Amino acid sequence: MPSTSSHPSRRRPRLLVTLLAVVAFVLPLFALPSAGAQIDDANTLRVHQRNFPSLLDPHQLGFVDDIAVVGLLYEGLTRLDSKMDVVPGAAESWEFSEDGLTLTFHLHEGLTYSDGSPLTAERFRDAALRTCAPLTAGLYQAILFNVAGCQAYVESLGPVGEGTPVATPVSDERFVEDFGVTAPDDRTLVVELLEPAPYFPAIASMQVFFPAKQELIEAGGEGWWLDPAYHVGNGPFVMDTVDEDQQITFRANDAYWAGRPALDGIEYRYIQDNAVALQAYQQGDVDIMWVDPSQIEAINEDPTLAEQFVQFPGTSTLSLNFNLREAPFDDKRVREAFAYGFDRATWCAEVFNGGCLPTTEWIPQGVMGAVDDDTYAFDPEKARQALAASSYGGPDGLPEITYTYVSDDPAETTRAEWIAGQYRDILGVEVELEGLEFATWVDRFTSPDNFPQLTGAGWVQDYPDAQNWLSIIWACEATNLAVNVGYCNEEFDALIAQADAELDPAARTALYAEAHRLLLADVPAVMTHNEARQYLVHPGVGGYEPTGSDYTFPGERGSLLTLDIQR
Repeated sequence: MPSTSSHPSRRRPRLLVTLLAVVAFVLPLFALPSAGAQIDDANTLRVHQRNFPSLLDPHQLGFVDDIAVVGLLYEGLTRLDSKMDVVPGAAESWEFSEDGLTLTFHLHEGLTYSDGSPLTAERFRDAALRTCAPLTAGLYQAILFNVAGCQAYVESLGPVGEGTPVATPVSDERFVEDFGVTAPDDRTLVVELLEPAPYFPAIASMQVFFPAKQELIEAGGEGWWLDPAYHVGNGPFVMDTVDEDQQITFRANDAYWAGRPALDGIEYRYIQDNAVALQAYQQGDVDIMWVDPSQIEAINEDPTLAEQFVQFPGTSTLSLNFNLREAPFDDKRVREAFAYGFDRATWCAEVFNGGCLPTTEWIPQGVMGAVDDDTYAFDPEKARQALAASSYGGPDGLPEITYTYVSDDPAETTRAEWIAGQYRDILGVEVELEGLEFATWVDRFTSPDNFPQLTGAGWVQDYPDAQNWLSIIWACEATNLAVNVGYCNEEFDALIAQADAELDPAARTALYAEAHRLLLADVPAVMTHNEARQYLVHPGVGGYEPTGSDYTFPGERGSLLTLDIQR
């Protein structure tokens, strides 16, 4: 999932989207669930968050700040446990056909939504179908392109950017009827695949299969996702209140199939300013605080805070992303110069106070498809040579270059200034800085027609498979990143298509590694570092096992049922 900020300070992207205005909703004619019982504050986990969600529609969103919310409210057919293994979610079991092209899920008996209404297989079909609907325009649509009929449905409105629908109601009906996800009965969901996909049970855990109620979405209108009344889900928690830009509260879902969570509630408290967040933690106003790397030194000097500092490796990669459609980064030599010219070791040691691991690769070590490739390691001389060999002949021939960043956080401004200074010192290039509010930055980042010339962002692993690192990010049709930056390599696409369908693990790994090397050789971005996860955690918080894919708080991915707090 795209991370929400340029570097470990975010949020992902936002990688992201403009916050919709809160509007007065017209209540539907059917009954809406009422707010639940009063939450026990003593058993409520208060979590510091950085960026208020830009979108909470599970079939459109794609950024970690947003997923951190809907992941509490909804559950897919499967889920990932604290070992990042695929385990039953709404489905109690599943199996592939002998040819690997049909995947059948069997739901638990008696599933319900948080309001007690029945949850049937048809709801999961609705989720996948809505994800693939062309007007949904979700960031994760491409992850379902191997489902029969999905890509054709997405493209039924014509190429991205045309904006003039060519589909008719008749064609829409045909796409719906031919869609490769069916529900032959209330407890069975059948997925027809175009190619074998051994990783697909992990995809079934994601938001593309979150069964948000279609009738509530329609009743709520454009901004439905910001009103708790329209979020009736099947996850371990229920949205209780929303105070825009300030706080979102959740209460335990008594109807959750696997049993009630240990916590009575969770509160997300949104604080952009790092110093204010630290003060809130020290005053006991939050139980878990996201730590910015600029705070590590001060935390380590405080005996109490140092004892409560939790740090573990994250499965995520940050990068400087080029707009490959426009000058000067349509010239590979210029991209090479910027890759050679980035001092990753100093970046991590000084700018991030040791809170990250320098990298020149996209897939982190230890993940399928990882390679050792230091071709574009820091080398000032090679950087200057590459720029001189470009079509611009050196720094004086370059057009103006602008680095766009999220300016809500002063730490991001400091990092942007460091980046500009790096390229001034190494390449003699003056990089202009453009600071944007988070929501505006999200709009730019998700717009192929208005993508920044140069900006920082990253990727947080959804599930531990190279397909999640390559196919849904860098394939020509990938709406998460490749479409936005303008990256497309047909040879790369052929390799990942072969790898995605390969059933032999060793052969799959080799194909992904080959594709990974090809990606790095294209220099579509400057890979900068792998993140560390860093938090301050109240001594009373327990019952969790951190994973590298946790982002907003430790235990987020695999420990929601067992997390607890003793005050």
